Amino acid sequence: MVNQQRKEKAMTQTNNNQPASTVRSGALKGVIWKNAGKDGKSDRYSVNYIRGYKTAEGQWKDTSSFSEIDNLKLGYLIPKVNDRIAELKASDREQEQSNDTEEGGQ
Repeated sequence: MVNQQRKEKAMTQTNNNQPASTVRSGALKGVIWKNAGKDGKSDRYSVNYIRGYKTAEGQWKDTSSFSEIDNLKLGYLIPKVNDRIAELKASDREQEQSNDTEEGGQ
């Protein structure tokens, strides 16, 4: 039952194609994606780091290229992203324990 719930949850997240979370610092952001675990393994998280910029025409665009200064700023952002992933994993564990408790009580 738990594995079925995980699969349904993973399918929902994949179908929605929404990030699990986004951590911002100025024009930089770390976009966190949840990837469903396979063969009974726990879910994993991956991150895309993006810098927003404005074109000469005034349109906002994203890039994954970073300047020297951006690299220093990433040094500030990366630990915040790691902290957020730890929070997401803790929430996943709590949800899994809650699901196990509900199944045991039925």
